[in-house]
Amino acid sequence: MQLSPYTQYYIRKLLRQYLSYIHYPLTGVGVCNFFQTDLNQLLKQLYSKGFEYGIKIQELETLIHLHQASEPQKIYPYETLSEIEQKIFWILGLKFLAILPSMPLTVVSEASAALFHFVLNGQLHQGIRHADELYGMVLEFGAVRLSETESSQNLEAYRLLLELTDQSIPFILTVSEFRHGIWVSLRAPSYHTLFKQNTPILKKIA
Repeated sequence: MQLSPYTQYYIRKLLRQYLSYIHYPLTGVGVCNFFQTDLNQLLKQLYSKGFEYGIKIQELETLIHLHQASEPQKIYPYETLSEIEQKIFWILGLKFLAILPSMPLTVVSEASAALFHFVLNGQLHQGIRHADELYGMVLEFGAVRLSETESSQNLEAYRLLLELTDQSIPFILTVSEFRHGIWVSLRAPSYHTLFKQNTPILKKIA
């Protein structure tokens, strides 16, 4: 059992539209593979047990049919097209992308911003300039898709993003081919606290 060529085309088209909507670059970490690799191979990596793989193939085919044939207002058993899309991305392992629209954040291609280093209190910090504002790195994390080794680090990133959002701390999320970065405004007093909390992670990229 495999995804039909049309379903693969439709998923890629939908993903491109979604990424454009949330301003996430097509070359971002973990996403570029979806435009370069057979989606059946990616699903086999996610669902190594044969019965799981077959179930997910069937679910995706059904969801794509619903999405294509649905009207914008109500789709049984889903309330909106957005819910169908989130379910599709969740099955594909794009959990991080599925929750991004629920957070009022700015997503920036790391290549479009100016990176720099600075020393503060005897420690080397990474900085970035975007839209005439200076930010300091407080956390980096990896791919969108959650493997066993990535899940704990990505969950830490989710918690931090929610904390920053809830406390209205100015920050941006950057995306490159190799990583995500969470950067907090250097004007925010919280930056110094967050940097100290995440120093073990930052050491490997400083």
